[in-house]
Amino acid sequence: MKTPIKYLRFAVVIVALNFMSCSSDDDGASASDDDEVLTTSKYVVAASSGENDYIVSGDEVSADAVFDATSVDAVQSPGDRIWSFYQDDVLYGFLYNQQDAGTTASYVLNADGTITKRNELALDVSTHIKEEVGDYLILGYSDRLSDPTVDQLGYFHKVDPTTDASTEYTIVTNDLLEEGEAAYFTDIAYYEDHIIAGARSINASAFTSDYYNNTYVVVFNDDFTLNQVIKDEGRTGFVAGQKYSQGDTGLEVVDSGDLYVFSSGQTSYADQDLVTVPSGILKINQGTFEFDDDYFFNISEASGGYNLFRTYYMGGSTFIVAMYPGTNADATFGIDADRFAVVDVEAETFTWVTNFPENALPNWEFRTPYADKDNGRLLITAVPSEGENYLYEIDAATATATQLSTIEAESVKIVGKLTTEISTEE
Repeated sequence: MKTPIKYLRFAVVIVALNFMSCSSDDDGASASDDDEVLTTSKYVVAASSGENDYIVSGDEVSADAVFDATSVDAVQSPGDRIWSFYQDDVLYGFLYNQQDAGTTASYVLNADGTITKRNELALDVSTHIKEEVGDYLILGYSDRLSDPTVDQLGYFHKVDPTTDASTEYTIVTNDLLEEGEAAYFTDIAYYEDHIIAGARSINASAFTSDYYNNTYVVVFNDDFTLNQVIKDEGRTGFVAGQKYSQGDTGLEVVDSGDLYVFSSGQTSYADQDLVTVPSGILKINQGTFEFDDDYFFNISEASGGYNLFRTYYMGGSTFIVAMYPGTNADATFGIDADRFAVVDVEAETFTWVTNFPENALPNWEFRTPYADKDNGRLLITAVPSEGENYLYEIDAATATATQLSTIEAESVKIVGKLTTEISTEE
C-alpha cells in the first residue's frame, strides 16, 4: 500500500541538453548531407507569472536576447511547478503542492519551433530524485518515518520518455543501510550497467541518525532488487546536498568511467551542534564497487569553511559547484548557496567564481541550471536586484560569471534546451 507523502511535493522536468551542429540558417535548423533530416533546437525557460507557470523559447542566449514569459507565445502550465529536462527531447513538469502532487505533464518542441504539451501522466506522486538511466527517466521518493510502526518504503517510477508510460517499483528501506534505521534516497545514476542511488540513514522523521559520518551508495538490479550497498565510514556524510527533498546532484560518472560521489556533509536541524561533518568528494574507480581509500577531496577545507549544495558536471574532470556558508548551527543548508566554484576532481583544485551577484538566488531549492558542456558553461537564472531576472553564464575555463539574457517573469525556475528532428523526405 503506497503511503502518499503529504508534506513535500516536488515538480520535475528533465532535459539533458545537447548542442547540435547547426548551419548558418537563421532558424537554427541544420541539414544532413543527404538533406533528409533537419534538426531544430530552441533554448527554453520555464518561469512563473501570477499563479501559473509559463514556458518560453528563444534561438540564442545572449545579452540582447529576451525571454518573455508574459507574451502571447508563452505556453501556460497551470499551477506552481518544478521543472527538469530529459535530454533534449522532453520537458516534464510536476505540481508542487502540500496536499496533492498533481498531474505531471510532458512538453516537446514541434517542427515549426513551437512548444506544446504532449501528455498528462498518471503520476500523482511526490518526486525527490530523478535521473535518466539508459533509455528511461527514473523518478524516486522515500518514506521518512512518519509512522515508524509500518515498513518504510522507497518508490521508483521508470518512465519511457517516448511514450510517457511508467512502471512503479517499491522496496522496503528498513535496515537497508544500518540496523534500526531506514534509507532515504538522495540521488540516482547509472554506473557499470547498474542503477545506483545515494542514500542517507535516518532514525526519525526529523532526519536524525547515528551515522552522520557515513556515505552510502545502493546498487540495484534492473528490477530494483538489491544488489549491494557500498559504504564509506568516517570521512564525509550522505550523498548530495538536500533541501525541500531535492538533492539530485551527488553522483556523477565522468568521461573516464570513474564515479565521483559528492556530500554536503550536513547533519540535521535537530542535532546540528552535536556532530561536525565536512563536505567532501569520494571516488569509486571504474569497474569497482568500493570506495577508493586513497581518495578524499575535503571541500570544506579547500573552500575555507563552505559546504557543497549542488554540483554540475562540465565534462572531463571539471565540475561547477554551488556553495553555502556556515558550520553546525550557523550552516544555512543551501538557503544562500549563491557562491560558485570550479572544481577539478582529478587534480583536486578549487577556484572561486568571480562576478556572480550576491543574494541573487531566491527559491534556489527549486532552481535548475543548464550544464552546457559543449560550450564549457553553466547557464543559471539569477535575480541581481528585486524584480529583475537574468540568465547568467559561468565559464568553467575562466571561473567567471557574465550577465546575459533578460527574462520577463516574476520568477524563473529552469533553463534548458529542446531539439526536434524533421524529415525532409518526400
